[in-house]
Amino acid sequence: MPFHISVELLEPLYQATAMDGERAEWPPHPARLFCALVAHADLKDTAHRMALTWLEAQEPPVVTVPARPMEAEHPRAAWVVTNIVDPAKVTHGLLPGRTAGGVPRAWAQKTLSGTRVVFSWAAEPGDELAPALKELALRVPYFGRSTGAGLLDAWCGPDEAHDEWRRRWRPAANGEYPKGSRPIRIPYRGYLAWLEEAFEEQRPSWSQAVTHHYLDPDHTDRDEAAVAEGPFGDLLTFSFAPGVALDPRWTLELTGRLRGAVMSTLEAMGHDVPAMTTVHGHKNSPDDPRPVAYFALPFAGHRHADGRLLGLGIALPREMPKHDRKALLDALLHHDGGLCQIRLADGEPLDLERVSPADQDSWPLTVQPWAWQGPSAVWTTVLPMVLDRFPKKNEEAAWADSIAASCIAAGLPKPARMRVSPRAGLAPGVRNTDGFQLRRKDRERPLPSCHVRLTFPVPVSGPVVLGSKKNFGLGLCRPEPDFQEDDQ
Repeated sequence: MPFHISVELLEPLYQATAMDGERAEWPPHPARLFCALVAHADLKDTAHRMALTWLEAQEPPVVTVPARPMEAEHPRAAWVVTNIVDPAKVTHGLLPGRTAGGVPRAWAQKTLSGTRVVFSWAAEPGDELAPALKELALRVPYFGRSTGAGLLDAWCGPDEAHDEWRRRWRPAANGEYPKGSRPIRIPYRGYLAWLEEAFEEQRPSWSQAVTHHYLDPDHTDRDEAAVAEGPFGDLLTFSFAPGVALDPRWTLELTGRLRGAVMSTLEAMGHDVPAMTTVHGHKNSPDDPRPVAYFALPFAGHRHADGRLLGLGIALPREMPKHDRKALLDALLHHDGGLCQIRLADGEPLDLERVSPADQDSWPLTVQPWAWQGPSAVWTTVLPMVLDRFPKKNEEAAWADSIAASCIAAGLPKPARMRVSPRAGLAPGVRNTDGFQLRRKDRERPLPSCHVRLTFPVPVSGPVVLGSKKNFGLGLCRPEPDFQEDDQ
């Protein structure tokens, strides 16, 4: 019989922050449950240790959660007692949880349609381990943040009845990353030992995280015809080294250098690069397939965002010829260890690290591919869009016509609505258009630029990039699936 651990929350709220530090974690991660069991176990007790060792070695569990959760409009906030032990440094004797000029800590949370979460493993622990696992579950007083009081239980038996008010997140096959799946942290063989080592070295438990992709039930249940496919099928992303963040006004310089590095690698591999129009982007005829797009990825959309670049990306068009695609992937992922560096104009190296689908959840959201892929009906530029042509008149309607034509040229539907800003960004952290390099060559026409927020008649899958410099990253858009017109 399958083995289950249930969590009955005392409030229809789940309080746990995702790895991006901004949104609430969803669904609840099995690794979080395992860490809760470890935190309340007696690790000197042989039965407890054997039970945890058995659990970490199992295949990832199915996670059953309430349907249609909503991100809370306001995060949970509270004053937290400081760790100051030196009386000379106490800033407020009457309220030790506060510091001078401080603000309360905040935690993201989900508002749920129910209070029950169930983790289900296909294996059965047996009569010796089942009582120990049940004892550990009953010891845990909360799930997620300490304010998320809950009652845990463990048992063996058939799966609970499924209905429209519950969703089952099922693990994908090992090594597979299906469209619409999401990386979720799981326990694994040796996890308990790694957690003990992290504790001794005063490192956080998430530093030992390993992720597995789970199938989003709302994605698989969705009518795919209701989503318009964008022109790009895959997005490979590369992060700068930790602590490296570059001015977004370098976008054309960086993407040009990225393109040059790719072409040089292909030439070194013996490919006829001039014939690979999808890679170098210069079509020989209008019938040639759409070229690859080279991106720079800015930190934008978060309330603390500053718009600086944290990595690079390469988007592969759906219509890319198979031989070009295979050669490009070999160059990026395998040849000589894969793409790990580009050279800047002054010859200085810029180190890159591939964001693999297997561990992408451990990277900042900005460099995770799915953060740019949607689908979403609303998309907002995070880098200025350079128009494909001059508007006939310097009027909003003429700009809108030009932008709509750019959407169609980019392989996207015609927007149902749009907001155009000739200068200022339309999302947190987005830099205004002043000072951006908008021409790759001096002889190019100085076309106008702007920021836009586009609302399409149906959700569109990304990445979405617009304008005359779309193949070099300007006009890159961020999905805003939760955006409402009243927010404007």
